[in-house]
Amino acid sequence: MKRFDIEESKALKWMVALCDLVLLSLCLVGCYYFYQATDPATTRDVDLQVYLTMAVLCYMAPVTMFSFILFERTARGEKVVERAFQLVLTHILLLFAALFLLKTVAIARTLLLTYAVLFWLLLTAERLSLLYLIRWFRSKGKNSQHVVFVGREREMAELHDYMQNREYGYNVLGIFTDEEPGQEGLERLGGTDDVLAYLEEHPYVNAVYCTMARMSKESLIELYRYCENHLVRFYALPIYLSFLRRNMQVTHIGSTVMLYPRREPLRRFENRLLKRLSDLFVSVVLLSTLFPIIYVIVAIIIKRQSPGPVIFVQRRNGLNGAEFNCYKFRSMHVNADSDSLQATEHDTRKFPFGDLMRRTNIDELPQFINVLLGSMSVVGPRPHMLAHTAEYSHIINKYMVRHWVKPGITGWAQVNGFRGETRDVEQMEKRVQADIWYVENWNFWLDVRIIWRTLVNTLFRRDKNAY
Repeated sequence: MKRFDIEESKALKWMVALCDLVLLSLCLVGCYYFYQATDPATTRDVDLQVYLTMAVLCYMAPVTMFSFILFERTARGEKVVERAFQLVLTHILLLFAALFLLKTVAIARTLLLTYAVLFWLLLTAERLSLLYLIRWFRSKGKNSQHVVFVGREREMAELHDYMQNREYGYNVLGIFTDEEPGQEGLERLGGTDDVLAYLEEHPYVNAVYCTMARMSKESLIELYRYCENHLVRFYALPIYLSFLRRNMQVTHIGSTVMLYPRREPLRRFENRLLKRLSDLFVSVVLLSTLFPIIYVIVAIIIKRQSPGPVIFVQRRNGLNGAEFNCYKFRSMHVNADSDSLQATEHDTRKFPFGDLMRRTNIDELPQFINVLLGSMSVVGPRPHMLAHTAEYSHIINKYMVRHWVKPGITGWAQVNGFRGETRDVEQMEKRVQADIWYVENWNFWLDVRIIWRTLVNTLFRRDKNAY
């Protein structure tokens, strides 16, 4: 008999949905009485009972349509926030449509929009609280999923390291291998031929992870059939070639199964559209309000401290490796090495105000022109000089992957400390790894998080590499 699993509990999901409905009702009723007390005209034609009934009915469809990802063992906070936003957006659109069809019911837009924002904020707080409660529960050894590995230890090493995070709730019992394991904490349970006997003796095992290339076809089929008939989850790691990544994605062309290296959210049109619309909004607002004032002030100071142009233009590599003109406020004296040498902390090429601009990121503001033109995004991997792209693309593995998305004014690498001067190849490798992580894990709320962390780092001078 298998243990109770939070991931698969319908009862828990309905309990969360019920809590959502209570939260929904409190938000709508609270907003109604707030406006009744502060602005009676807003609620004059509102029938609270009808609104509440329609709100509940219009929530049931999206809450059953969107899965509860907070129960997943590897759920991330930003994904939970994104899912809450999708849920509330769908709910409020359905509610608007339902009230519109009821011709006899007035639509109080101000009330509904206030309710939508409040409900989303509280629903997000509820979901994140539940996520961290579940993580805490699993970190105490509760709701653990007991798993065994089959195959070579080195092929399971990364998976084993990942499962060591107790918040995910995995209990790795050991490995069946024909080699002696060397990794500390990974117990050898027997050879690959001993798996079935072990599973029969230990019926509480929840899942088996095996490397397909290390077992005969007959043994693999026999193990798979046993798992299917005894409520054991079966996972096969396709370790066919040494270059395959541990998180290969699966797709189909006809009936043929294909593996590809990574999931890229920005390959989807709707995601690119959302990112582009947000880029346009931010760039238009900034360029039409603060930027002209900042430009005049900066131009006067630059001209007083260093002869030459106010805007520095440099060719850099962007989306798909294409070259574009990247704009910055000039922070150095005009020199012949600007396209080949990085700025250092005590670089004599910098003039005093230029040094201040670099430390406060003011020199990057003209890149909002690049964002408006479409050659850059507000958030993305930082664009590198052509000379650096030519150099590092030959010595750093997967360096060019960062060019699958538009470069950004700020990025995941920058808010995690990988910005400024790169003194050695290892520093650039870490930056590239962070950029690739962003390419694979993009979502709108991740961009919001990066922008917020950039502002905090700038205002409180937390980034010591900003020079």
